[in-house]
Amino acid sequence: MKYVIVSSTSLDSTDIVNKLRKEIRLEYDEKNPDYVITVGGDGTILKAFHQYNDKIIFAINAGHLGFYTNYKIDDLDILINNLNNNTFKVNELNLLNVIFKINNKLISLDALNEITIISPLRTLISDIEIDDRLFETFRGSGLCISTPTGSTAYNKSLHGAVIDFNIEAFELTEIASINSSSYKTLGSPIVFSKNRKIKIKMIDNDEAYITIDNLSYKLKDKQIIEVKMSDNKLKIAFDSNEGFAKRLKRTFLS
Repeated sequence: MKYVIVSSTSLDSTDIVNKLRKEIRLEYDEKNPDYVITVGGDGTILKAFHQYNDKIIFAINAGHLGFYTNYKIDDLDILINNLNNNTFKVNELNLLNVIFKINNKLISLDALNEITIISPLRTLISDIEIDDRLFETFRGSGLCISTPTGSTAYNKSLHGAVIDFNIEAFELTEIASINSSSYKTLGSPIVFSKNRKIKIKMIDNDEAYITIDNLSYKLKDKQIIEVKMSDNKLKIAFDSNEGFAKRLKRTFLS
């Protein structure tokens, strides 16, 4: 079996990396690892996920929030033992899949946290379809579609609901929607079951962007963006299960 280490660029993780490289008895391989060890916070996990999206991730919290992380710096010996003796367990987290076009090329990507469509210069106007039926014409700054674990990130700052990450669902939250006698949207976050599919048909946008976690692409007018739950899962390793409520309390209330 092979492994690789992905560390945050904003912290000095030399001692941690050296200890891991010295004591893990597996082959180190940056191109085709079986396991990915991240040293940092949730941003480092996002980076590793988009680089090695089908691998098992061992996440060490050396950052700030660390919502996804299952190991602390004090747990290095436990992580090393888990890897050397294959004694770890694996959680599978839900992902979103988005399909859109860039330069007439169809792009399909998975998101761990969220997908956003944002127009920073003027009002974003787009039709929102649920299961191929028109639901509303949205006018506002943008839209955020999040996974259950991603519901604690940007979605939470938009006053979206926090979803238990054991629920197979995803959430659509409007960003600064316009509601008046002329224009109306639901105005509330919507939680969809795993079998739903939504389409965002852009109508009039001078300059809009789509983000998939930490990735960003500029969009052209009249794009059709399709979002649904992905068939893939993020595999993240742990030694002992912290649980949803404890993880939520540790991240936001401690």
